[in-house]
Amino acid sequence: MTFPHAPFHIGPIEVPNGLVMAPLHEITDQPFRKFIREVGGPGLVVSEMISSEGLIRHARKAEKMMASSGEHPYSMQLSGGNPVSLAEGARLCEEAGADMVDLNMGCPASNVTKGGAGSALLKDVKLAEACVSAMVKAVKVPVTVKMRAGWDESQKERGEFLDFLRMFEAVGVKSLAIHPRTRSQHYEGSADWSIIARAADAGTAYPIIGNGDVNSAEDAHRMIAETGCDAVMIGRGALTNPFIFRQILDPAFEVSVEMRVDATLRYFRILVELLDEREALHKIKKIGSWFTKGVPNGVAFRQKLQQMNEPAVLMAELEALKHGAAA
Repeated sequence: MTFPHAPFHIGPIEVPNGLVMAPLHEITDQPFRKFIREVGGPGLVVSEMISSEGLIRHARKAEKMMASSGEHPYSMQLSGGNPVSLAEGARLCEEAGADMVDLNMGCPASNVTKGGAGSALLKDVKLAEACVSAMVKAVKVPVTVKMRAGWDESQKERGEFLDFLRMFEAVGVKSLAIHPRTRSQHYEGSADWSIIARAADAGTAYPIIGNGDVNSAEDAHRMIAETGCDAVMIGRGALTNPFIFRQILDPAFEVSVEMRVDATLRYFRILVELLDEREALHKIKKIGSWFTKGVPNGVAFRQKLQQMNEPAVLMAELEALKHGAAA
């Protein structure tokens, strides 16, 4: 069995295929993960980035981010730069049912990095080592890492990410997802897949998951062929096309306009089921705009969407969009 159908292991946890839904801040919450599982495809889903400091203070927002719909395997991602807080946060994630706990070393947002978390950890390999070591010692479930190619282009060119790979292996990390942009790039420019290839060639005992600029089934297969990574992680590509995982698994699978609108309807119903009305409306206004790109009359719908404040009205407009697309 080959990609994408071949399973791979993160420690003792079997991931049933080589596809991973990336953690996306304020997107990959419980409703979205339930939805993307229903649409079909990813072998592993990951929570939003959860603040370890917020979690150990029992902040309601942070604790809510751990909620799941019983999906497995399920990874919870933590951010932070304090080894003690990260260890306690990892324990709380394990107690909440996480199959594995991930450390975010990739977020480029200044409100995260200014506190020494996210991609700021790439500037201090000793602190990063202390953080992952503390997490590994604190829990029985696998600890994984998601990182970038470096803080800036000079760090990337020096190949310091390879030092991190070796350190991760020494302290017991069980998987690494690498996004080959630097922190300085944020989400601009293109993802340098040669960095993923170098990580895969490093011969670590743990799997390497490639991430960045996978927007189609062809991109996913090309990433595997060009880099030799063990699995593919998709983030933004699943927002404009939530069927992308299914298309990678089944090249014959075709997505109609009606299916896209039906998927948007289903996502909103899940939101209403799991969230309060105000929060559900906020989410659908944000993500529904991505889901309906390319749908006939979608521009007019998205303009109306921002003004809607009643779930029933929104549902009716989606149904009208669907029937208009089918006409």
